[in-house]
Formats: sequence, structure tokens, C-alpha cells
Amino acid sequence: MLNKLKALNNNNSLINLLFATIPVSFIAGNLVLNLNILLLIIISFFIFKGEIFNFNYDLLDKIILIFFLYIILISLFNYFINYNGNEQSMDIMILKKSFFYLRFLLLYFVIRYLIRENKINFKIFFFSASLCSLFVCLDLVYQLIYGFDIFGFKAVSRRLSGPFADELIAGSYLQRFSIFLIFIIPLFYKIKDKKLLFLIFFLIIGLILFSLIIAGNRMPLILFITIIIFILILEKGLRKFIIPFSLIFFLITLTILSNSSEYKSHLKQINRKVSELVVFFSGTIDKSGKGEIVVINGKQMQINTTYIKEFNAGYQTWLENKFIGDGVKSFKKNCQIANVKNCGSHPHNYYLEILADLGLVGFVLIFSIFLILVYRSFIRKYFFDSNLRYDHMITPFIFLFLAEIFPIRTTGSFFSTGNATFFFLVMAVTIALSKKET
Repeated sequence: MLNKLKALNNNNSLINLLFATIPVSFIAGNLVLNLNILLLIIISFFIFKGEIFNFNYDLLDKIILIFFLYIILISLFNYFINYNGNEQSMDIMILKKSFFYLRFLLLYFVIRYLIRENKINFKIFFFSASLCSLFVCLDLVYQLIYGFDIFGFKAVSRRLSGPFADELIAGSYLQRFSIFLIFIIPLFYKIKDKKLLFLIFFLIIGLILFSLIIAGNRMPLILFITIIIFILILEKGLRKFIIPFSLIFFLITLTILSNSSEYKSHLKQINRKVSELVVFFSGTIDKSGKGEIVVINGKQMQINTTYIKEFNAGYQTWLENKFIGDGVKSFKKNCQIANVKNCGSHPHNYYLEILADLGLVGFVLIFSIFLILVYRSFIRKYFFDSNLRYDHMITPFIFLFLAEIFPIRTTGSFFSTGNATFFFLVMAVTIALSKKET
């Protein structure tokens, strides 16, 4: 079996196929995505065995290991403390999910090894992500025109789903993967004709922005625009595109707002949502209200926005167990035990979810990882002399990582298959590339 796998993996083709199909798997759904990453992990271990773990562990690697070990330990601790003999209890489910979450630690080590040994062909990955992003964009436009996408999924509101059926996550997908469509040409295809290059840039950016707006996901739109602006400012060779980008965004937004009252109303809510977030985070939570009231300058204000209520539920749940949590996806159980209002499956913010599920100890561990990686990648690259061998290749991964850890944003669950896969993929690639120096 091992020999067959090695033969099939001639020139790392099988490994690169599995790595490159990750963007496709995100469209196909969690079942396919889980199968994809599990195959990548299993086949990598079959072929390379213990070599994957054979490297010098630095501080960042050790903290990541401690973080996953901590997840297992607190899950076991709470399981033995709370177990009541019921095989269907929430504590058993949390314990199982905590152990299954270890697949992302293995994914991290596999990607670190593959990049360290130059076994990943990034051109194939960029091409796959670009093609998938282009497909999602065109499918959204098709759905806007005809009322259903090419798979027959109907548009049910001003927010379009494209190929994601009833899941309104097309904007999130484009925010994460369309950046590779922007970078693929300058990184892998040399176009000397500046007019042609500008035209391609204009068309790509225009299509992505238009698709993000009609997808209706406000936070991904804001994050995408922010990412592009910072890239254009910090990358000297791209600063000439700042004005064209601003012009494209202005024209597309103006056109859509002029022709659709629904999208106009939807986009206008951005200001209100942002204002409410600022008010919420600058205020003092009235704990007696259990998630309904925030106190600003001594005055009580009612919380109206659903997301902010969920943020508050995450905060209130953390207050019940500040230092250690119960483990992966324990938020709903603890939120209900604390009798907090608006208990969903997660509080729609990575930081609040980590605090509620893993306590202050888990939060400090993961936040330390964030700080160290931001310094080693972003700060070193843009504020110090960088010797990174993949100086330009790492750029999209740096900004995608920064977008993922942006604190004041609405998110899915940090521990869900899709979000965890993307997070540890981007983190592993960023760490691996930041360690490759000339």
C-alpha cells in the first residue's frame, strides 16, 4: 500500500492535488472538506512518516502544541467532573469534538513539513483558488440575472448564495479566496504590457467587488476592501493602483445603489451596525440584564442588533467561568447553564468564543500565537529589512491571517470545520513561509 501511494505521488502530484482542491472542497461542503484534509494528513503520514515531526521546534510551535494539549486536558477534566453516566450527555460530545479537533494540529504539522521540504506547488493552489473564486463570482451574477444559479439554487432575498445553496456565505468565501485571483498574474505570469495588466486588474477587482456586494455579506465586503487598501499602500509596486481601485469601488457602489433600493438599504445598515458595535464595546455591560442592556456614561441603552446580543451572550458566559472553559464547542451548554439570553451555538466572534470555551488561559495561549506570528510575518516584512525567500508569495497569506484575527467582527464558530480549516491552513502557510529565508 505504501509503495503504491509513493508511486502515485510521483513528483508530489497527489499531495499537490489534495492541497489544491481545498478551495473546491469549501464549495462542496463540510463532508468533502473533512475528507480532503483527512486524506491530505493520512497520505502525508503514510509517505513521509515521522519526518513530518522532525524539525527544531521554536517558541511558536511549542505554544501551538500547548494550546491543543490544553484543549484536551480541560475537556478530560470537565468530562470526569461532570459525567453522570449518560452516554448522550453534552460533556461526552464536547470531549469527542475536542479530540477530533486535533486533526487541525496534524494539518498544521503536515503543511509546515510540505512547505519546508518544497513539496507544495503554490502555482497550482493559486490557480485552483482563482478558478473557484471566478466561478463563485460568475455564479452569483447568473443568480442575480435569472433568479437561480447554475445548480438551480434560487435567490430567496437580496442576499445571494450562489453555489452554497441555502447558506449565505458566498461573500465570506470570496473574501478569503479571491485575493489569490488578484495575485496569480503578478506572481506567476509576467505581463509586460502595462495597459493590458491594468485592464485585467480593473476587470478582476470590478467583478469581485460587484459579486461581494450582491452576495450581501457586509463584513466580508469591509474586510476585502480593507485588505486591498493596505496591500496597495504597503506594497510599493502596487501603490499606483490605489486611485484606480478607489474609482472602481466608487463606480460599482454608485451603480448598484442607483438601481436597487434593496441593496441601498442593506449597505446603509453598515454604518448603523458599526456604530452599535463601537457603542457596545465602549460601554459597561449590565449583567443583571443578562444580555439586553449596555450602560454608556451612566445611561442604560437597549441592545437591538442580534449579533451584539450574541456578543453579549459570549461575554456573559465567559464571566461564569473566567479562567478555564469546558472545551471545544461548550459555549451553548455553559450559556444555558448561566441562564443568559440569546444563547446560540456560538457568540459569532472568535475572541468571545475562545474566552467562553477555553477561558482566559486558552485565550492567552491563542492570542500569544497571534502576536508572535504578526510580528514574524507582517511587522518583519513591512517595517524591518526582510530576507524572506518567498517575500511576495507570503503577502496574501499575511493579510488573510490578519483579516481572520481582526477582533471587532462577526464570525462563524472558530471551532467549525470550515473556519478552523481555513485558519490553520493560512496560519501554517504563513509560519512556514516566514521561516524560509534567503
